[in-house]
Amino acid sequence: MLGAGTPARGFAPASIPAESPAPARQPNILFILIDDMGYADLSLTGNTLVATPNIDALARDGMVMTQFYDAAPICSPSRAGFMTGRFPARDRFVTYIDGRKRNRAFGQADWLDPSLPVLPRLMRQAGYATGHFGKWHLGGGRDVGDAPLPSAYGFDESYTQWEGLGPRVLPTDLTNRLGQQSAELGQGPVEWLPRAEITRRFVDKTLNFVGRSKDRPWFAQLWLTDMHTPWVPSPEQLAVTKGKGATPREDQFLAVLVAMDAEIGRLVDGLRQAGELEDTLIVFTSDNGPTIGANTPGSAAPYRGRKASLYEGGVRQPLIVRWPGHIASGGRDAQSVVQAVDLLPTLAAITGAPKPAGIDGIDISAAWRGRPLTSRPDIYSHIARTDSEAFGPLYSIRSGPWKLLMNAGGSDAELYNIERDPQERQDRAAEEPAITRTLSAKLAKWIAGLPAPTMSKQPPM
Repeated sequence: MLGAGTPARGFAPASIPAESPAPARQPNILFILIDDMGYADLSLTGNTLVATPNIDALARDGMVMTQFYDAAPICSPSRAGFMTGRFPARDRFVTYIDGRKRNRAFGQADWLDPSLPVLPRLMRQAGYATGHFGKWHLGGGRDVGDAPLPSAYGFDESYTQWEGLGPRVLPTDLTNRLGQQSAELGQGPVEWLPRAEITRRFVDKTLNFVGRSKDRPWFAQLWLTDMHTPWVPSPEQLAVTKGKGATPREDQFLAVLVAMDAEIGRLVDGLRQAGELEDTLIVFTSDNGPTIGANTPGSAAPYRGRKASLYEGGVRQPLIVRWPGHIASGGRDAQSVVQAVDLLPTLAAITGAPKPAGIDGIDISAAWRGRPLTSRPDIYSHIARTDSEAFGPLYSIRSGPWKLLMNAGGSDAELYNIERDPQERQDRAAEEPAITRTLSAKLAKWIAGLPAPTMSKQPPM
């Protein structure tokens, strides 16, 4: 288990030459993003109810970073951070994209501004074939039918679901109207499948894209939704985990997790058979912590908080990276503090793409090659929620070992030494007034620079 401050069995600090040679060719890049996966949902990180051997193998063959942070603890802003290299609140991404009325209520953009620097466009400019397969949630869906298609951001092709436009697959077995609403928007061919079959379709689409892109390097995003509610396994998938959970609902959760892991194994086997695996950099993580709710399956252990919370359990994830010949196998980096906004500048550096101006992330490729970061610029985050009793303050800064959370105006400040107290059990705000003042001032300045305030009351999500 990869817990707070505890070395994992079978994992050791990476050890490769300090000056690794540049790759003979640009690597293929596969970015796998899981929806609502908690820190401890993998057997690698502590799940004892079921095993996730295929995902664990990515870490065994590569490395895992245990101080990785999402840009925000909820779907849309988290994804915007990966795409742009910018703290998403700067671009009016403060909660998940919903219908227009709710978006307006919170100053939330209806879609990601395509004029921003975005990762797929940089990859295409560097000579890559680019494809997106899976959840989008950066614009399009519900009553937003005029959002830009993924192609506006640099994707040569895409295949998404009800939170996006263009070619997409919709579930036949949702209990809400999101699928039907998506179909009514038009904007692309629509197919229908049971929810339990959709990840297989996304993996098939990814492998098909890879097979047609062998004449040049490729960049593929595979953003899977299995672990987001509702969990609707097939009878065959459920039979594998029946009785393993504490409740029938947890059995369903475990079933989709095991099925997803098997599909990732099928994807890796497909890359191997195509002769593409050894030239591919694989990046794997989750967009935020596990689903909200008391007694809800999914675990952020040992961390406090869940999805929609800026406590560690809402934003901290294992980041797994695999790149043969450049990332040593079996490595574990518990020192480097990294965030989603670092993905864009890191991949730009690796591929030779120009680093755009105006981004917040940094190049962390040295850490992937065995040289952990010893310092970095402060990282900021925001979530547009106000139920502080359940979810905590709405703004945070991580600066060195310290993390400060507070609400706008400086109220409800909490200070934690994450290096010594990663479980956020001891609020040090009163004991460390100078640090609290310094970080509160930094965070207040950042808040003041955001484009729009959030409202003081928010309806349930």
